[in-house]
Amino acid sequence: MAKLIIDEKEAFTDLKRIMRSWNLNDNSEKLMDEFFEKLIQFKWNRKKIYNFTFVYIKDNLSDLDYNDIPAVAFDYLSDIETSIIGYCSYGSILKIPDEPQNPDELIAYVRGEKWKDCVE
Repeated sequence: MAKLIIDEKEAFTDLKRIMRSWNLNDNSEKLMDEFFEKLIQFKWNRKKIYNFTFVYIKDNLSDLDYNDIPAVAFDYLSDIETSIIGYCSYGSILKIPDEPQNPDELIAYVRGEKWKDCVE
């Protein structure tokens, strides 16, 4: 079983490791996708993932991190950010089990930012 990620600090450490090794792995995108799937598996909701991705990461990356992490890793993280907020096709929206399953309802839920009212 995967290691339980309880807080942002642990998640940040794992994500930085994936991003720093981006050019060393042919499966870097898969590793990042699995990282976000693991957050969902451990009951992180969209609001917590959003706050982690849009606030915590940006507040905690150092200048050294920006120098050591390849630009393509940040580009892929940007794609994930888009999937979190739903400004993409339905097929690319990050799917979270406790959210609407119907495509139209999920699009309305995500793009309407109804998830922001949830408790983290």
